Amino acid sequence: MKQVFLHIGTPKTGTTSLQVFLQKNKENLAKQGYLYPSQEAAHHNLAYTLTKHPKANYQSNTWEDIIEEIESKDLNKIIISSECFISSSDFVRQVWQKLNKYETKIIIYLKRQDLRFESSFSHQIRMGDYTGSVDFYLQNHLHIINYVRTLNRWGQVFGRENIIVRPLEKEQVPDLYQDFLESVNIVNFDGFERTGDRNIKPNFAQIVAINFINQKIATKLGLEAEGFLKLNRQDGNSLLEKYRRTFFKQTQHWQGKMKYNLIPYEQAVEILEKCQEANARIARRYLNRKDGRLFYQPLEQYEHDSLDLSNLTKEQSIDLCSYISYLFT
Repeated sequence: MKQVFLHIGTPKTGTTSLQVFLQKNKENLAKQGYLYPSQEAAHHNLAYTLTKHPKANYQSNTWEDIIEEIESKDLNKIIISSECFISSSDFVRQVWQKLNKYETKIIIYLKRQDLRFESSFSHQIRMGDYTGSVDFYLQNHLHIINYVRTLNRWGQVFGRENIIVRPLEKEQVPDLYQDFLESVNIVNFDGFERTGDRNIKPNFAQIVAINFINQKIATKLGLEAEGFLKLNRQDGNSLLEKYRRTFFKQTQHWQGKMKYNLIPYEQAVEILEKCQEANARIARRYLNRKDGRLFYQPLEQYEHDSLDLSNLTKEQSIDLCSYISYLFT
């Protein structure tokens, strides 16, 4: 029986970089008996077609295409990767129906919940997806840190023994590429070509500025935060996508700190306190850790970075005014 390793994320755990790495090393994987199907770096379309996402392509890279490739190749181990696989019970059952003829292992990387919020919040600002406050974001995105529910839904369908949980932090995963290969039972790394980080993080000045631009566009369109997000996802390749790319291109020369904290420390403490019991359950259940420690890195005190425009230099403020003037004329 062929074996499938289904990598489902989670988002903001180096998924894009890992997918590019796997696609670039298809030949090296094949030499060791592994197939990374499709010519696409990621298998998002498999998720899109099940959820009827607007980006779904029903002509290529479908489940039928992938399964046909799996069956036609003399490779008995298959890797599929997409952080777009959601965790609703119905969705997980649909995935099982597609893969039930194979022995399937689910690989999932988990980031400490306060850091997950931080990454997701800054990413949505950067992508032009969000215009609301930190408080509003935290209140409306609690689902992204419910790791127990996610694991239980996949475990109930595929079997808890088939869930591979990897806590993503330097002490436990010093090298993401090597850790993933080891998770799929590859121990010979000779010949594998590394790839760089595919998601370049903006500096703090750019985040401050683009957050302000997002708010201005939302105000001009008469949209609240959620309405702005809905518009952006429906029409992401037009105005909003164009302005975002143009902005980052025009501010490449900006200087600003690369390490910043948009989630206030007190709220980070609260998040981890809420997750403490659930994290201990995951550590015991999926990692066999009697001490219940899922993450080893402690939360350290830090100063909250406000998205206030006062954090921009005079030159950056002038650039921002010029860009806004250009954008609305």
